[in-house]
Amino acid sequence: MVPWTCPVCRAALGPYGLDAVQEAHCPSCRASLRGQVFAAWWTPEKIESKLDRALEGEAVCFFHPSNRAALACDACGRFICTICDLPVGARHLCPVCLSKGLGKEKLPEIIPRRFLWARTGLAFGILPIICLVWPMWVISGGTAVILAIISWWRPVSLVRGRQRWAAILAIVLGILQIAGWFGFILLISYSKNNSGK
Repeated sequence: MVPWTCPVCRAALGPYGLDAVQEAHCPSCRASLRGQVFAAWWTPEKIESKLDRALEGEAVCFFHPSNRAALACDACGRFICTICDLPVGARHLCPVCLSKGLGKEKLPEIIPRRFLWARTGLAFGILPIICLVWPMWVISGGTAVILAIISWWRPVSLVRGRQRWAAILAIVLGILQIAGWFGFILLISYSKNNSGK
């Protein structure tokens, strides 16, 4: 732990040298100091675990043999303690059953990953422009707009949150692609009409 130091002379201060009510002075430079230090900062206490320890003859946790079993896993029937109890909806699962359920995606209550509609729409909006694949602009532009609109009503990413900027940018780029394609068609039809005169 880094000790408190005086902001003026950098001398180490004692644990109770600061008080929020009255001013204190640095023992080295006599600078005026005011602050509040909690006693727990200087004297870390050992936190005792509040687990139910199993007595002789009681059911114990499958994963923690010294802990009293609180209930049984709804999937496999193993006895589990309060640490291992993982409530999923109305069910109580042990860590092994939860990981098996996540791996096989058999737990509809838990969504391990979400499709990022706005980011995919943004990819459809940017990639054809960067790669200059202009014949695909109508398809990719429309797809970008549709995916961005879908993203407004879909659940948000648990990690990134709602990314409205990506959806807005995807809509703008998609509309620009569609407008560019129709502008190209109008330019061709206009040039054919003028070349025939």
